[in-house]
Amino acid sequence: MRRILLTLACAAWVPLTANVASASVADPGTGSYVSSRLNGKPLPVSDLATDDKGVQFLIEFDELVLTIRPNHEFRAALRYRQTLAAKGDRIGRDPIQKMTVYGTYATTGNAIRFVPDPKRGGQGLRILDGTFAGRSIDVPFDYRNGSVQRRAQVSLVLNPNIF
Repeated sequence: MRRILLTLACAAWVPLTANVASASVADPGTGSYVSSRLNGKPLPVSDLATDDKGVQFLIEFDELVLTIRPNHEFRAALRYRQTLAAKGDRIGRDPIQKMTVYGTYATTGNAIRFVPDPKRGGQGLRILDGTFAGRSIDVPFDYRNGSVQRRAQVSLVLNPNIF
């Protein structure tokens, strides 16, 4: 059975290769930001897609924790589940998977750009551009569920109880 290719925005949580220090005026506070919503819905969120051959692809976004670290570095840890079912078969529930990406970020005004480090979980991931304000960060990202390309918006909120 084929596996779903997960090309999430996590790949977008990527470190910049540019001079990060000169790019920012204000930064989001250091700490852990936890996903609160995906496309305006509370997590977990599921997305079911069916390709032209009837193969069903189910992805469930469980949680994303984005840690903003000193020196313009970040760590993004994603928990998700992806399941594949042939046409007419019942969709099961595969185990939760985890993906961790490290990288750098840069800010300009309230815009934030995440650049993944290909040597630390970010291989094949793209740069993500989002915004921040106060204790929240919003980032749009693209992902692929089977042959269906989607765009999603994740909202993260600072959680001082997570280190």
